Amino acid sequence: MSIKQVTVFGGSGFVGRAIVRALAHEGYQVRVACRRIELAEPIKTAGDVGQITILRTNLRNPASVAAAISGSQAVVNASGIAFQRGRQSYRTVHVEGSRAMAEAARAAGVQRLVHMSGIGADQRNSTNKYIRSKVDAEDAIVAGFADATILRPSVVFGPEDAMFNRMAQIARQAPFLPVVGDGSAKVQPVFVGDVGSAVAAVLARPDTARTVFELGGPRIYTYREVAALVLREIGRDKRIVGVPAGLMRIAGFFAEFLPVPPLTHDQVDLLVTDNVARPGAPGLAALGIEPTAAEAILPMYLDRYRVGGRYNQHAPA
Repeated sequence: MSIKQVTVFGGSGFVGRAIVRALAHEGYQVRVACRRIELAEPIKTAGDVGQITILRTNLRNPASVAAAISGSQAVVNASGIAFQRGRQSYRTVHVEGSRAMAEAARAAGVQRLVHMSGIGADQRNSTNKYIRSKVDAEDAIVAGFADATILRPSVVFGPEDAMFNRMAQIARQAPFLPVVGDGSAKVQPVFVGDVGSAVAAVLARPDTARTVFELGGPRIYTYREVAALVLREIGRDKRIVGVPAGLMRIAGFFAEFLPVPPLTHDQVDLLVTDNVARPGAPGLAALGIEPTAAEAILPMYLDRYRVGGRYNQHAPA
C-alpha cells in the first residue's frame, strides 16, 4: 500500500513547517498534529485546499496521539522543545511523547516512522539534560517501531532560525558580539528547506528504514566564524569577544526563570561542543540532496538587521 497521508507531529514549529511544505509539494495529504493549532493555521497555504489539515494533539494523552495517527500511512515526529517549563519537560515531550507515537504507529499498522533527532544524540554518556533526552527519545522510538528512520540535523538555519537571528539581533544592539568560550567549537548549519526535503526523500525510499542520517550543510564553521559571517552579512564592524563558558552557564541558569529564556544552561554546553556530522555517516548526499550554503540564504533574512534596515540602498549586498 502506497503512502497517501502523513501525520506530522510538531508541524507548527520552525522545522515542522518546512517538513509540511515539502510533503505537500510531493502531493501527500498532511495532517499537522500540534498542541497550539493557532500557530499552524498559516501552514495550510502550503498545499491545495483541504490538502493540509490541523488537529489539536496532546502528547501526554495516548488516545490523542492515536487519534492523530489514525488513517495515516506514515508518521513524522518533529516535536520538541528548546527549554523546559512546567509540564512541558524534556522527558515528557521528547521521551514519553516519542514513546507514545511509536507505540501508536505500530498499533495502527503505519508503514513508516521518521523521527527528527539531532547530532549528538549518540552521546550516551552525556550529562546534558537536553542531549540525554534526545538519546532516550531515539531509544523509545526504536523500541516501539523498529523500522523507524532517524534524522539528526546539525543546527538548522532559515528565516525563523534561532542561531543566526539571535546573533544578528545581539550585534545590532550590543557594542560587541559574544561567543561562548573561545568560539572554537564547530558547527555544520543545515538549511531548513533541505531538512524538509530529506523527510520527503526518506518516505519515497523504503530502503531508508532502520537507518540514521546525519544532516549537515556544505561547510563546517567555528562559532567565531559564524559570528564573523553574521557581522559581514549585516554590515556591522564590531569585535567578537569570547565569554568564559562558566559565566555563560550562570547567565543561562538565571535566564531560565524568564518566560522565554534567550539562553539556558544546557544550551551553553552545546555551544562549546562540536555539532558536525560524523565522517562517513549517511547524510543529505545519500538522499540525493545537494546541501544549501548558508551564504546563499542568509542575505534573504538577515538584511533587516543592517544599519538603516532592509531597504537601505547603501547596505552591503
